[in-house]
Amino acid sequence: MAVRQNSKERILDAAEAVVLDVGAGHMSLDLVAKKAGVSKGGLMYNFATKNALLKAMIGRFIKQHHASRDLMLKDIEEGPARVFKAGILTVIEPNEKRDSMGLSLLAASAIDPELLEPVRQAHRELLREIAQSGIKFERAALIALAVDGIMFGRLLKLSPFSKDQINKIKKEIVSFIDNEVNRS
Repeated sequence: MAVRQNSKERILDAAEAVVLDVGAGHMSLDLVAKKAGVSKGGLMYNFATKNALLKAMIGRFIKQHHASRDLMLKDIEEGPARVFKAGILTVIEPNEKRDSMGLSLLAASAIDPELLEPVRQAHRELLREIAQSGIKFERAALIALAVDGIMFGRLLKLSPFSKDQINKIKKEIVSFIDNEVNRS
């Protein structure tokens, strides 16, 4: 027997589909309700405003990132920088749907910068992971900044790097992390 999806998840799935189709700036509660197969009142019972829906989408986006990172952890040997390394590798790994959604949600945050507060919190969590990794903060921050550059270059389609070059950079970053952990 199939598990019945709750209405919030169905609405979030529909909102993601709408955002991927028309962008977060053009997403409307009417479009999402129609896509989810619920009344606008039913949608508003769960998410009173477009911003509330966007905040929930960003929260879900972050949870999905953590779930991907946790899957990545299974392939990384134990060590003090394990969580940091998994987070870095998860961000570097291309994912077209995630990238499109991330770019669209980033664009929506231009309208309401407070939408990025959960993302800021996730970055603060990354800083805590860096502190616990045993890597000197300045060196770990350089790694995080390089990965942010790779991610934003990919999101904005500005990256001059081929897939092969990104894989080489990824290996170099992992090697750098391993060397820094061994140096500590």
